[in-house]
Amino acid sequence: MKKLMILLLGILMSISSFSKTLEGIGMGNSEVMAKKEALADLSDQIQVTIKSNFISNKSLTNGQSNREVSSGISTISETNLLGIDFKVKKKWFRSKYTATAILDKTKISLYEKKANELRGLINSNYTKFSQAEDLSLKKNYLTSALKSYDEFDSYRNVAIILGSTKIYNLPYTKTQIKNDLESVDKKINSDSLYNGVNILYVKSSGKFDEDFKDYFDNYFYSMLASISSENNDKIAISSDNNSTVNTLVKVVLNSTHTSIKPAFFYNKKMITPESFVTTLNITVELYNKKKVENLLTITATGEGIDENSKGAAYEKAVKNGFEQMKGKLEKSLIR
Repeated sequence: MKKLMILLLGILMSISSFSKTLEGIGMGNSEVMAKKEALADLSDQIQVTIKSNFISNKSLTNGQSNREVSSGISTISETNLLGIDFKVKKKWFRSKYTATAILDKTKISLYEKKANELRGLINSNYTKFSQAEDLSLKKNYLTSALKSYDEFDSYRNVAIILGSTKIYNLPYTKTQIKNDLESVDKKINSDSLYNGVNILYVKSSGKFDEDFKDYFDNYFYSMLASISSENNDKIAISSDNNSTVNTLVKVVLNSTHTSIKPAFFYNKKMITPESFVTTLNITVELYNKKKVENLLTITATGEGIDENSKGAAYEKAVKNGFEQMKGKLEKSLIR
């Protein structure tokens, strides 16, 4: 317990020793140039201060390692600095300007606020990454989180050297986010989706009579299998709309009608028997899942005639309708 109290006291003393006024000096032929040089010098002074105060410690109050703190140092530049005051003097005999850029502890709240905003953004992106199934979305969320982490490091470190005692905790380190991003990249590169295989998720709908939907679906799947077989297995069908899917296929039976065609007699002799005639209208739509854009919409009308049963007429109509689409589907599905 005594050792713990000594350690905490040492940390607090270390943090309190950061509280100071930092200055950068610059010279130039104009006031603007002198201020720019002063900001650059102030940025260098901040980095030197962070190195001398943080890197010498074995651990920090927020539990980050020296290496992780070091990673934030390089991101601090004049563009990250907030609330800078300037003092400018002109040396008349040389027509030169001297500027002093000043940053003191009265500006702590600016850096604390910015660090908090970035912490919230990192948490939001990492949560979305954890919940997303699509690999591309996962990569985007992690990339955004990593970019925000670099800025977060900058503002947090400046706040601390100005004397802030607020601790900006994150439940994950920058290294963890990098590892997650590397893992997603590996999965993307190894996924068959990115190796030339078009992975489909098919959903059918419409008004189906009796048990005819099974035949409708099975025939469409068999046609896709035939297209794939004829093209070096470049098509695969997923049973779930998961992250591997890149093409959504919507199949709709718009209408179906079956009538009875009476027998035709000539001189009391039957020339053609009574038969069932089925006419149906089908639409197939393809969508790129990544870009959410329509790739193809085709509609066909199939007709089937059979003298024995209504079911046989329906099956012939389904076959006739889908076969009309096969060529266009193949061109759109095969890369």
